[in-house]
This record gives sequence, C-alpha cells and structure tokens, in this order.
Amino acid sequence: MFDLEKAVGRWREEMERESSLSPREVDELEDHLRAGFDLEMELTPALSPVTAFANASGGMGEPADLSKEFARAGSPRWRRLIYAGWALFAVSFVLPAYTDGPSGGGLFSFGTQSGWDAFGSALLWGGWLGRFSALTNLIMLGSLLILRTSRRKRGRWLRWLVGGAGLMNLVYWPIWVVTEGDPVSDLLPGYWIWAASFLCVAAGIWMLVKERTSIDLAPETS
Repeated sequence: MFDLEKAVGRWREEMERESSLSPREVDELEDHLRAGFDLEMELTPALSPVTAFANASGGMGEPADLSKEFARAGSPRWRRLIYAGWALFAVSFVLPAYTDGPSGGGLFSFGTQSGWDAFGSALLWGGWLGRFSALTNLIMLGSLLILRTSRRKRGRWLRWLVGGAGLMNLVYWPIWVVTEGDPVSDLLPGYWIWAASFLCVAAGIWMLVKERTSIDLAPETS
C-alpha cells in the first residue's frame, strides 16, 4: 500500500543528497509537492496514489535543476556566509584580542592587545607555529579571489585550506595560553571572532563548490 509520508521522506532524502538546497528551501518545495499530489488525486480520482505522486514529484524537477533555479533567485546562502566571514575577519583586528599584562597597550607594550597588535606580536616574537598562525591571514586575503573564478577545483582546495587554518587557530592559541601559565579567559572577543571568521568563510566556500557542482551536472535545457 502506498504510504505518502514514506514517499515524501525518500524524496526529501534525494533532494538533500543531490542538491545544494537548504532545509528551508526543501520544506518550501515539499509544500508544493504535497499540494501537487492532492491536486492530481482531486482532478483524476481514478489515478493511483503511486502515479499521482510520480506525476507531482516529476513536475517538481530534478535536484540539480532546482539548485540552479534557487541559485539564480536572490543572494545565494554561500555569498552571505563568505561576506559575513570577511566582515568578522576585518572587525577582529580592531577589537581587544589578548590580555598580556596589567597595563598599557600597543604592539611593543603590555596590556590588552587589539587583534592587529596580537598579529604583530605573533609575527615578530612568536615561535614557528605562532608565526605560521599569523601568516594564515594571507589565506583569508587569498580567499577574496573565490568570487572572481568559476573553477570548482580551486574552491575545493581553498575550503580545506581556510577551514584547516581556522581549526588550527582555534586550537593552538588556547593551548599556548595555558602552557604560558595564563587562563584561557585572557583570549578576548577579537581572538574568538578572528578564529570564527575562517570557519565561516570555509563553510561559505564549501556551499559554493557544492552549488557549482550541481549546476555543472545539470543538463542544459533549450
């Protein structure tokens, strides 16, 4: 016997697996699918539920085609994520990032350091891993090129590069602070926002690559 809920569940799994649609977009399409199924059954009472569902789901289109259409409508989700990550990255340099002593501020003094001061300290006085962490800022600057290219392969390795840098920065500095005998609370909002910006941009690039893959695999229609 035909089970509408199971059929819809299988359709959702296919959409989530083979498209770059968000859960909200899949929910929207599911509403159209259910309405289409009801309309098929109402217009042709003799139609079997299996055939009615096949007609309704077939009318929705293929997952890759739906991804392409949603990508054309409005600002893509990946673009908002990448822009948000870049904004967080820029803001982090002017926010307090690290408490280093009881007084003053600035690159060559003790006290609360801004993100820019912390970057300079790590680059000038840090160990090799600290300097490498500081240089990952170049990776973020390089990610600006992602919007100027349609090459999926470049996006694929860039998402791992940016994401890996973000994870390293998120893990390394708390460990370093603790080994220096200081509490993790010495890491201030600027630091956490800086580390999060890498992960935000990496997530956006991941969604971009998935979207472009879906679009490239979609058959051209005349």
